[in-house]
Amino acid sequence: MWSACFTSCATGEKTQGISAEAQRRFDYYYAEAVKSKLAGRYDDSFELYKHCLDIKPDAAEALYNLGLYYLGMDDSARCASHLSRAVDLEPDNIYYKEALASFYLRNRDDVKAVPVLEDMVRCNPTRSDVLAQLVNMYMDREQYREAISALDRIETLEGKNLSISMEKFRLYRELKEDDQAFAELESLARENPNDLAYRVLIGDQYLLLQQPDKAFAVYEEVRKKEPGNQALRMSMLDYYKQTGQDSLYQTQLDAILYGKETDERARVMLMRNYIVDQENAHADSTLVLAVFDRIFDSVPETVDMLTLYASYLQMKHINDQLEPALERILKLEPDNQVALYQLVQLAVHANDYPKVADICTRAIMHYPEQLPYYFYLGFSYYQLERQDKALDVFRKGVRQIKPDTDHGIVADMYSIMGDLYYSNGLKDSAFIAYDSCLVYNPENVGCLNNYAYYLSLEKKDLDKAEEMSHRTIVAEPGNKTYIDTYAWILFIKGKYAEAKLYMDRVLVGDIEKDEEVSGGVLEHAGDIYAQCGDMEGALKYWKMAQEKGGDVSQLLKKKIQLKKYIEE
Repeated sequence: MWSACFTSCATGEKTQGISAEAQRRFDYYYAEAVKSKLAGRYDDSFELYKHCLDIKPDAAEALYNLGLYYLGMDDSARCASHLSRAVDLEPDNIYYKEALASFYLRNRDDVKAVPVLEDMVRCNPTRSDVLAQLVNMYMDREQYREAISALDRIETLEGKNLSISMEKFRLYRELKEDDQAFAELESLARENPNDLAYRVLIGDQYLLLQQPDKAFAVYEEVRKKEPGNQALRMSMLDYYKQTGQDSLYQTQLDAILYGKETDERARVMLMRNYIVDQENAHADSTLVLAVFDRIFDSVPETVDMLTLYASYLQMKHINDQLEPALERILKLEPDNQVALYQLVQLAVHANDYPKVADICTRAIMHYPEQLPYYFYLGFSYYQLERQDKALDVFRKGVRQIKPDTDHGIVADMYSIMGDLYYSNGLKDSAFIAYDSCLVYNPENVGCLNNYAYYLSLEKKDLDKAEEMSHRTIVAEPGNKTYIDTYAWILFIKGKYAEAKLYMDRVLVGDIEKDEEVSGGVLEHAGDIYAQCGDMEGALKYWKMAQEKGGDVSQLLKKKIQLKKYIEE
């Protein structure tokens, strides 16, 4: 607020008694101080301003600039003394007053800030921003008449408006001067004779004050002039509710909700309030759904009402109706991002990957820069075993990465890219992708496990593989897949006994039915047992691996026949 005033020039009144030579020296050092500040040499500038005061202790401009330095240094005592002295020396300098007021406000010293702000307004009566600051401070101190006076001055500068009139209405109410409060609203209504919403507002305030007869009189006046006034229709609904006229309330409610002449914003707001009332009454959701159905039968569908409908369905977990509702939104507004993303989430939750692919393809047409859609599209192709398309989508997706992109999604994308590259024989690209994943999320356990396992298959960087794999079993100590990987890496490194200790943690429970214990895991167990000298155990697990099938090696049958471990 004050930065524009920071480099104020030497415009203050000359102090009596200073010699012409001293004044020349002061002007020189003051100019040097300003130059240093503009050049960013703030320490030099600070010292030069201090030297200026040595020459001329009552130089307001030097006091002011030093005061700003002390403000930045949080030296409150020196800041206050320098700025207040500058104001005393040049009481008409608005910049000095602004800086002093800013200091007091920053330190929440309203007692000292108010007189400075009042002085600023006396110097420049057109400063409505300062008047607004004073209004807030007067209200905080319960100086309601002073606040009203300041609002009157703002009104003179800016004209009448609803915000000012309502604030004055509230302040007069605090002073128990209801007649004057309503006179303010009457004045506002007279200023806007063609907008009867201001007359309705007066009735609304009577209704809030539990004076329904006065409210009704105002409403009737408006009804005679403009029977279809939207504000009046909403207010009459509140009037019927407050006065207990249930049948008229229901009639009015139906007219607003289902009437073609109703403003759509009012209809949506009323429906939102109706939902809140029904929730508070613990009413059955079928009642609310029936009202929505009748609205959609009575008037053309709109995005706002359908969005409210979808939000209600989501809140009530009515997912079988939620998806069609979201599609209806997209029919009206194909680029509605909220509906698109919700549909993606529903399809992912249902494992409906063809649906995920369809929605994400549509979403990318409208939002080609949104990374999540690329992730879910690529993931859906990955699940559908369309690996080339998945990789192509992910490659396009990573081009959309920005500094504020969700690191979790980026990491997951690179992790899957690593898997795809490796399965396609592009091993170097796979390891680069895994490294990229770990840059964005060093604790991505899926990536750590696969990266470590594939390094072990390549028999390279085994220490790195062991370290990464160990992190996965620390993160998820019960995950048998991760334990198998760690045991296998220890095996590759020749740590057979240690590998067996970890593999035995995998071989617990009914492993023949355990989906987490695959044929490949059982083959690893057999290999480890064989190298530990337990051929009986090795044959047992190799045969179980053969029965389970799946990701077993081509050498498994030969291992069983020869009753020995064969290195691949």
